[in-house]
Amino acid sequence: MSPIPAHSLPQDSSTEPASIPLKTLNKRIQDEMVTLVILAAEVQIALGPTLAEAKSLSPAVQRSLQAIDRLHQTLDDLQRVMGHLSGQAEQELVEIYPLSEVIRLRHLAHKLFDNIDAPFALSEDDSGEIAWF
Repeated sequence: MSPIPAHSLPQDSSTEPASIPLKTLNKRIQDEMVTLVILAAEVQIALGPTLAEAKSLSPAVQRSLQAIDRLHQTLDDLQRVMGHLSGQAEQELVEIYPLSEVIRLRHLAHKLFDNIDAPFALSEDDSGEIAWF
């Protein structure tokens, strides 16, 4: 995937790079992580009936299911860390452009930097590729 084009990010009319308060960015990241925690839980719930009907699961499948559970727990912990950090950060600013270069999902960058309150959706247009589960 290509980085976010500079013209699609918010730009300040001055010569200084666009920036965002660290506290605001931490809060937005925490909000996205809460969404991911919910999505991971929904995957576990969706798999429940299928697994209940399975007579046996291969060790590889069992490891994959454990990985989903670990993902859920890790995201939950990380969103708590971000919540703690957002309460700690004062009004320090983070330059948007360098940070946007490491974010692969364009819709996520827009939600973090533009404060767009859009529902989570991953499509070919939003991410640059189709994400299959």
